[in-house]
This record gives sequence, structure tokens and C-alpha cells, in this order.
Amino acid sequence: MSLHLAGIVPVVTKSMNFQLDWHDCLMPIAPNFYAIERAVLECAYAGCNTIWIVANDDTTPLVRHRIGDFIQDPIWLKRKSKFPSQQRRPIPIFYVPMATKHENKRNCISWTVLFGAKTSLEIGGTISKWISPERFYVSFPYSVYPPEILRPSRLSISKDINFALTHGEKSFKTNDMLGFTFNKEQMIKIMDVFRETENSFLLGDNLSNEETFFENKFSLDKTFGCVIIDIDEGLSVPWYYPIDSWDAYCKYMAFDGKSSIRHPGRLVMSYREWNPVGENNE
Repeated sequence: MSLHLAGIVPVVTKSMNFQLDWHDCLMPIAPNFYAIERAVLECAYAGCNTIWIVANDDTTPLVRHRIGDFIQDPIWLKRKSKFPSQQRRPIPIFYVPMATKHENKRNCISWTVLFGAKTSLEIGGTISKWISPERFYVSFPYSVYPPEILRPSRLSISKDINFALTHGEKSFKTNDMLGFTFNKEQMIKIMDVFRETENSFLLGDNLSNEETFFENKFSLDKTFGCVIIDIDEGLSVPWYYPIDSWDAYCKYMAFDGKSSIRHPGRLVMSYREWNPVGENNE
């Protein structure tokens, strides 16, 4: 039996200093296609059952206006059927605001990932054990690579193994924002490390800048690399560009291969809401 796979999209992190009127995750990477949308589409191609976007309240309205409350599974849409509408598989999208008590970790993208996983676990567990996530797939809105490359690896991603995307020697273990998976037990171990570190503050270890401390001490490679020792199965992406700075963004925009990145179409992704409980469809 396949495990429930929750996609985590960490939006809350340090500013990329684009200094624009919109959030950094809304940088365009193709005509009518934004970085956050590519990250959500990647989760859909990975076979996620739910997608959890961790974003602050000042960012969520505009992101939700673009993406809506669900995305259609692009693989199921390609299946031929006499009644195509009955073959669709909508993937719910949930928006998770970062708690104010964790303000000191707002620059730490590792914590944003963990907070999204923890929230999905708590909410799913209160509803039913059947929708409580067992594994998590992380997709970043601050890097660009072809999301459809994950299609053949759906079965591997859903297994209880350490799966990660790579590009040459690069992966999350080199602090590069390439997708990877982790499980509930690994999440708990890392959460314990965060808890012990915060308790040390209360015991008298005074740090003048906790935000910088958490950002540097708990980078992706240091945080998840300590529990994910080996990558059981890796998938090499043909190209990869981080867009976490203006210079990096310009390198991506100068890349000829970016023409392969395009919006999947309104049938897959557009603003749509779930019908409210107790109301009929019109």
C-alpha cells in the first residue's frame, strides 16, 4: 500500500533582495508562470496527495489568487477515457501561516520545511490516520528545473526510502534547493534538535541575533544531512538554476533552455475553490 505523501513548499525564508512590490516567490520564470507555481506543479508530478504551502499572511492572498485551493494531477489528465472529467484527480492545497512564536527562525528555510510537515501531520492525524502523512516531498520556489522529470520516479518517491534530486554533485546535501523526501521519524529527530537548541537560549546562552544563528546553523545540508545519511535513490535533473538572488535570476533568464518551462494550462492550475459544504454545484 502506498504511503500518504505530503508536498511541502517553503515560502517563508530570508529576503532575496529583489526589492519588488510582490513576494520573491512570485518571480516570473516563463510567460504567465511564476516560481511558486512551478514548485506546486513539481509536487503534483511527484505524486503528492496533499500540498502544503508555508507562507505568511501578507503573502498568502496573492499566491492563493494564482493557484487556488487545488491543482489537477497532470498525469491523470492525460489518461484517455470516455468520461474525462471522471478521471481527474484534484490535489488539495493548504496554506500554512508561520506562527509568530517562531519569528526568530523566519530566515531558516529548514525550519519552514519542518513547520509545514509538522502542521500537515497534526491536522491530518486529527481527521483520520488514513490521511496522516507518512512521508514528505520538498519542492522549493527559489530554484528552477523541469518538474515533469519526476513522472517516472513516482513509485520510488512514494516508497519509504531516501529519494533526492541531483545535478552533478549538487543536492540538498550540498545546500542546493533540489527536491528531496524525508519521513516522519526523521522529522521528529530534527525537531528534537531545534527544541534542544531553543532550550539552551532559556538556560542562558545569549545570542544577539537568533535569526542569523538559526539560518547558519540549520541550513539544508546541516539539518537534513544529519538524519538522511545516504540517498537511496537519486534522479539527476538535466539542468538546475537557483533564483535566490538577482544575479542568479539573471543567469536563469539568459539560459536558452528556459523555453522548456511553461505554464501547464488552466485545466491543471488556475484559481479554483472547493465547493462549500452544504451548497449545490451550479
